[in-house]
Amino acid sequence: MVDATSRRAAPNASTSDTSDDAVRLDRAARRLGARIDTIQKRIASIDSSLARATPATRPTLTAQRAEAVASLELAREVQSTVTQLQQFAVSAAAHGGGAGGTLTSQVEEIEHTVPELRDSSAGSAATTKARTDSTASATTAPSPVESSVQPSSGLVALVEQWLALKRIQHAFDAAIRQTDNLGGELDSLRTRVSAQVRTLVRQHANPLDSASTDPQQLLATQLQLQNATAQFKQLATLVVPLSEQDISTDDARNSLVLLRGTFDERSDTVRDALLWRLGILIASVLLVLAISEAWRRATFRYLRDTRRRRQFLLLRRIVVVIALLLIIVMGFVSQMGSLATYVGFLTAGLALALQNVILAVVGYFFLIGRYGVRTGDRITLAGVTGRVIDIGLVRIYLMELSGPELQSTGRIVVLSNSVLFQPQALFKQIPGADYVWHSVTLALPPTTDVHSTQARLAEVAASVYATYRQPIDDQHATVQRLIDFDTSRPEPHVDVHFTERALEFVVRYPVLPDHAAMNDQLMTRALHDASGQGAMPDAKLVTGDTPTPA
Repeated sequence: MVDATSRRAAPNASTSDTSDDAVRLDRAARRLGARIDTIQKRIASIDSSLARATPATRPTLTAQRAEAVASLELAREVQSTVTQLQQFAVSAAAHGGGAGGTLTSQVEEIEHTVPELRDSSAGSAATTKARTDSTASATTAPSPVESSVQPSSGLVALVEQWLALKRIQHAFDAAIRQTDNLGGELDSLRTRVSAQVRTLVRQHANPLDSASTDPQQLLATQLQLQNATAQFKQLATLVVPLSEQDISTDDARNSLVLLRGTFDERSDTVRDALLWRLGILIASVLLVLAISEAWRRATFRYLRDTRRRRQFLLLRRIVVVIALLLIIVMGFVSQMGSLATYVGFLTAGLALALQNVILAVVGYFFLIGRYGVRTGDRITLAGVTGRVIDIGLVRIYLMELSGPELQSTGRIVVLSNSVLFQPQALFKQIPGADYVWHSVTLALPPTTDVHSTQARLAEVAASVYATYRQPIDDQHATVQRLIDFDTSRPEPHVDVHFTERALEFVVRYPVLPDHAAMNDQLMTRALHDASGQGAMPDAKLVTGDTPTPA
């Protein structure tokens, strides 16, 4: 018999071992055929001798013939057993030793060796066949696991597939160990039974070599042969199923090993895809971080304007966060259609719940535009006049100003950026300019010479303005660089209004907020003096001349 343990050392060993079994069985069959021919010839010779025997030799010949017949029955029984083993060996060889045949045929062969499975219902057999057919088709056709390993699979799907394949591999390992244990038990039992069979056959292999002519001794030999034949029949009922089951167990184990190798390859494929996807994810994150760092350094290097620098840094944070979120989502999620639907509903809900916040964020980008608001600007928004302290993504912070001179009230006003979309105007000083316009109104008698008085007042206002005009001219030059249209240079000018009782000469002139009081005092005194000089003898100041913001 074949050592099944050596067959389990390699997946392809069963085919060669089955061939060795077939060769040994063929040699045994030839020896048994020759032995049966010899016994049949001896029986024919004894029959011929019985036809001419004398009464004295007939009992001896009869006893010899009975012994030969008993020996022939034993040889034929052994031959029948060898023939059964040959047929099963040929069937196993036809299926490729389990390596090339289908699992369906192998399971059916195992069922034929187990009485409980042979007696099972036809429905159960059909169910088993369907299951084994589906399992066998998995070895040739791409499995769902294999077909699902696509470049678009996300990390979550790949990890699930890899873990599922690992569980399948552990199940196959457990099945292989159970098969090995079963094979070892079959080998141990078959070895013991085969040893008894060989001992029995060797003991009664050559009874015809005996030259005994004693009828009693021949009768004893006949009885021994008959007992050996009966005993061999009993052992044969164990030898044949055990040998068949041993070969079937080896074939089943080889099939499990082949399937295990298939799932090993699929597991390696999924693992490589997982590592590749993870590497791309990490590389993408590092690339975004590197671009973010380069953006930050370029902002600090090439942008000197603090306002612009803050805007670019804030835009950088927003872009980096969005890019990282997209990379992570696309890296971990594979079903982009379902994700898009989910994100659509989620976005609609968030847009409805956070509409004020979204308006505030959009308003932020309007506020920081080219002609937008800067820190330190004086603006009027939602009825509040103040100086900008900070502009956040959602809120703007103002230091409240009040009074004719726009002095600080000591209060901080916090407004949502969404107020920019309300039907209220946003008042803002000219970009780059901090000067304001003040006016002084002089009421003179109706008999006053309008042209000479207007010229005189304009000359006086220009002479006073010339003492502090340089900072205002510098601011005007800055304004010209920031805006796209040309603006006139700020100069004092005099307007005349006719009323029923007097002529009102309104003198408008620019001043700096920090020196407004001093400039107003100089301008008022100069205009007061000019209105009473001899150049305007009919001029007379009839109303107050307190400067007011224009």
